[in-house]
Amino acid sequence: MVEALCRLDDPTARPWLLRRACDGDFLNAYFVGSVARTAGLHEVLTGPGVDADIADHTGRLLLVMTYSQGMGMTLSRYPHAEEVLAAHLRHLERSGPTATRYCLAAWLASSLGEHGEHGEHGDSVSIGPAQRWQSYRDGYLALLERDDWCETARNALAVKDPGIVRLVETSSVRQLRAFADRPPSGEE
Repeated sequence: MVEALCRLDDPTARPWLLRRACDGDFLNAYFVGSVARTAGLHEVLTGPGVDADIADHTGRLLLVMTYSQGMGMTLSRYPHAEEVLAAHLRHLERSGPTATRYCLAAWLASSLGEHGEHGEHGDSVSIGPAQRWQSYRDGYLALLERDDWCETARNALAVKDPGIVRLVETSSVRQLRAFADRPPSGEE
């Protein structure tokens, strides 16, 4: 359905594409680039009137681009990647933390880093040289260090928010201040 909406390029479909096209399924990688192009993501995100749903959905779109090699548009090939990452960070800073935003920021920070033994989410071919993204990675990590973001994440874990629980189960979570005092997964 999403691919069909993108092919139609109907302006009435753009609000839905900007807020709901990506549901987090791995197969979203096949159409994430079409969504970004058709919906004019870079123009919308840098313009006035961006709501929380668009900003949150943009995080999901960006994250999918970090592991979409061989399936669709990768972050390294998205021509507006830097512009959209910068705008996404600004929106997160203004809108404040939620459990979902914390997870997205953590996954993006991990995905934009060097890849190796630490359980990063993205793939090196999809992101290209990690140095290209260092300032954005640092921006996401700075958000994750803030007291209000840490408190939101801890509160979400206390009520067993599924996204936070999944994040905590990864090995890279030990590097996040909100969970620095937690033993590695399986040692509780």
